Amino acid sequence: MKLARVQDYSRWLRSQADKWPFQPERILFEDVPTLGTGEIVLSSPVTLLAGPNGVGKTTLLKAIWATLAPGLVELDGPTGLKLSSGRITIDYRLNAEHQTKTASFTLGDVVTDGEFKVEVVHLDAASAVQEHQKEFCAFTDLDDIINGVGPRILDIAALLEVNYVTRRDYREVRIYEVEATSGVVPFFEVSYGNDRYDSRTMGAGELAALFLWWSVDRPENNTIFLMEEPETYLSPACQEAICHYIIASAFEKKHCFIVTSHSAKVIAAIPETGHSFLFRSGGAIKVIEGTPPPAILGTIGVSIAVDTVLLVEDEAAAILLRQILEKYNSGLSRRSEIKICDGHGGISGILKKVGGQLINVGVFGVFDGDAKGEVEDKIRQHSVFLPGEMPVEVAFRRMVEADNEALRAATGSDHIPAILFGIQGADHHDWYADLCKHLGMTKAQVLPLLFRLWIRSDDNAVASQALVAELDKVTAKAH
Repeated sequence: MKLARVQDYSRWLRSQADKWPFQPERILFEDVPTLGTGEIVLSSPVTLLAGPNGVGKTTLLKAIWATLAPGLVELDGPTGLKLSSGRITIDYRLNAEHQTKTASFTLGDVVTDGEFKVEVVHLDAASAVQEHQKEFCAFTDLDDIINGVGPRILDIAALLEVNYVTRRDYREVRIYEVEATSGVVPFFEVSYGNDRYDSRTMGAGELAALFLWWSVDRPENNTIFLMEEPETYLSPACQEAICHYIIASAFEKKHCFIVTSHSAKVIAAIPETGHSFLFRSGGAIKVIEGTPPPAILGTIGVSIAVDTVLLVEDEAAAILLRQILEKYNSGLSRRSEIKICDGHGGISGILKKVGGQLINVGVFGVFDGDAKGEVEDKIRQHSVFLPGEMPVEVAFRRMVEADNEALRAATGSDHIPAILFGIQGADHHDWYADLCKHLGMTKAQVLPLLFRLWIRSDDNAVASQALVAELDKVTAKAH
């Protein structure tokens, strides 16, 4: 499995989700104990439900399982108490037709509204591999385990996949699908170096990786997988590898995955468009789609590394860009360092030397809107432009002069008309300095305030979202 191919698949997951035969679109939970009431909007075939222990990831996943496949789940013990009342509604698209599936919970029982025609597989490798291994170890004779079942000897393509997922170099892998207490389960026999061994003596991580691979490989196309913390027992390298395999399977076999996790490796490996972060507030869970504030990431030990440098013309452009990124793509904002250059000539000079990619950091220019005709063709592929056809300061100044009442309401100052009259003849750089001085505020305080007024315009909001989409596309190509 080539990493470059996985990166292509990740981009296609972001741009081609509408091509999947089945795609969940929204999960609405109402008055469910420990969950409360809320919703999750789904926009990717691979959805990640992330968050620390105790926020309700497992409960939510099992509620989804009970809604889609009530005949396969037993709501007993702790799960029955957590799903003792309330209602789950799942909106989804099946073969281009929008449909809804609803479940109501009552004291461990579940009532759903009709048939669901997509195969659903729930995977909890942590409990499954322990159960399987314990059952297999009750036998000393291999023949008693396989009971006449013939092996599937992996071909070259499948063996390469397994070696990638397990981070091993098996010479041969044999899989026996045997009947066990929990149904059909895999029994693995592998050749590694000079050793030959089987599921009974494997380490938990090795067995979990093989089990996850088999579980995803086995079903037909267009299956929905509900995967409980696949990182359990796996090394960080295997966690990343299994996510790559999930992404490849989603694209090649048009599967859909809903995965719970609190692993930094899993979160980093799954495309951000599928992220939903859960936290608790007021006894119910809340959902943040995309990248959450660092305080939330800190609860699961995740820090965001800076891998992008964005070059801007001046301080006003830097503040405007940061505000736009925080509003429309906080993940990209957290990954980006914004560096002020000496005008658009300073940006161009740096891009000519290092535009696009250093060793570990992408370098891109974000020019003012009035520079569109002045950027050379050879650096345009590493460049985007701020909204509008004029420098940021000019656009903000014109906005304030056209409607000073909005600035008066935002600052609480009744002197805005007088201040604007007194500084009306100044150069726009001096005009900002004088405005800040007379308001008793710094430029770093005034410009974000002006941004909040500026972004109220529908045209400015649309232009800002277009900028973020273009910047996301440009940076994705480099990374």
